[in-house]
Amino acid sequence: MPLAVGTGVVVIVVAAAVVAVVLIVALSMRGRQTRGAQLRSDARRDLEQAHERAAEAERDREAAQQAIAQQTDETES
Repeated sequence: MPLAVGTGVVVIVVAAAVVAVVLIVALSMRGRQTRGAQLRSDARRDLEQAHERAAEAERDREAAQQAIAQQTDETES
């Protein structure tokens, strides 16, 4: 009888260890997915900001070219 009790305890401990390992692995994978989603979100936001800066720079360039053209027209007149 004592051998059966000892075997039962070993089986319970091993089962608990397996469950703990599975939980740790599952949580680790979920954390990795969350970090990946955050990185994609950050990259998307950075890309949108870069597009906004590029559009603003284009508008500034066009405004500067128009100002130069107006100055040239005024000096020629």
